[in-house]
Amino acid sequence: MLVLLTLLVLMPGQATNKISDQQKQEFIMLLQSLPTKGEFYTAESVEKARTYLPVLFALTDSDIAKFDFYPFLAISRGLCDLRENREYAVRNFATIKHPKIKLFWAAMLFDSNQKNTDIMRFLRNALESQELTSMLKEAMGPRFQPFRKRVLAQTKMPEK
Repeated sequence: MLVLLTLLVLMPGQATNKISDQQKQEFIMLLQSLPTKGEFYTAESVEKARTYLPVLFALTDSDIAKFDFYPFLAISRGLCDLRENREYAVRNFATIKHPKIKLFWAAMLFDSNQKNTDIMRFLRNALESQELTSMLKEAMGPRFQPFRKRVLAQTKMPEK
């Protein structure tokens, strides 16, 4: 199973199309068992979850509707701290299925200067939506206004 997930991480573009419901359930169970430090996951937890990045991107509303959403964001934060995961996320941004997970990955990638045309378009559209803007405000707190200004100030769309 670990070999299959490792291969999925290395095969951009097709990864989330090949994720089974069983893999999603394994990831959710793993997420519930990983150690945390405060409200975030430990470095050891992030390392264990690393091979599940394609699975995280394949999750839908129905997959996680009965779970607390915060752990999915917390593990995303830890995963996004790793350069390889940011690069994978940029290459596979279009495959992120869950709208909130996609929104937060877009914001994290933009903040880490990992952006492309799809991410910029997504963020600009999100800032036109009251609901998505509200989610970003809540998640970012006082950093939201500077973030918003930086997104809107991007005059030239970055290359894909």
